[in-house]
Amino acid sequence: MKQVYYNEGWSGPNKYTFEVYQLENGRYRALARKWNGKINKVQQETQYLSDTREGLKHQDYPRTRQVKIFLNSDFWEKGND
Repeated sequence: MKQVYYNEGWSGPNKYTFEVYQLENGRYRALARKWNGKINKVQQETQYLSDTREGLKHQDYPRTRQVKIFLNSDFWEKGND
């Protein structure tokens, strides 16, 4: 599994991260996490799986700044990882 995208941001005491990994079988796993920034502990984590890079666009992600940045990033212009 290799990381192909990462973004983090803060809102008050909370940290939000959005990560995308390409799995060994070619599928993609996206992770949306909300952290307690004071103790650096995950409070909430949601995983999304997709068979294709394009399929990542059509997930029911949380409405966070990190997801918006991801959906508008250059991740989509890159070739196969």
